[in-house]
Amino acid sequence: MIKKYKLGVALTLVVIFALGTAAGVFGERYLMHRRDRRPAHPSTPFLLLEPVAKALKLTADEQDKLREVFRQSDERMKELDTEIHARLREIRAQLKSEVDSILSPEQRVKLEEMIKKELAKHQSQKTGKEPQRSDRDNTPGK
Repeated sequence: MIKKYKLGVALTLVVIFALGTAAGVFGERYLMHRRDRRPAHPSTPFLLLEPVAKALKLTADEQDKLREVFRQSDERMKELDTEIHARLREIRAQLKSEVDSILSPEQRVKLEEMIKKELAKHQSQKTGKEPQRSDRDNTPGK
């Protein structure tokens, strides 16, 4: 009886971990990169330079130097952002690989289906539409 309980707890934890991993992998693709689908907007520091220059009575030379500092900083931030996202993708891929190595092929397929369902559910909540149902979802009792 105790062995069944321990096995149940262990399996539950593995499933929760796998779902978290899968949600992270797919969520990263769809949620983290949402801003990539948005129209580009101008960088904030350049918008603020005019009022700052006026308030501080900056010379044209000082304004040019500040513009260059802002540009260089913007480049460094973009590089860091790219590095962070690349590293996150690596970690999520490694996590998925580790989870997949534990699961059987049938469990991996089932997990993928569960993830797709959750993503569809999340998408439907986001758009306010009902998720599309597959033939398997139309079984009695569902």
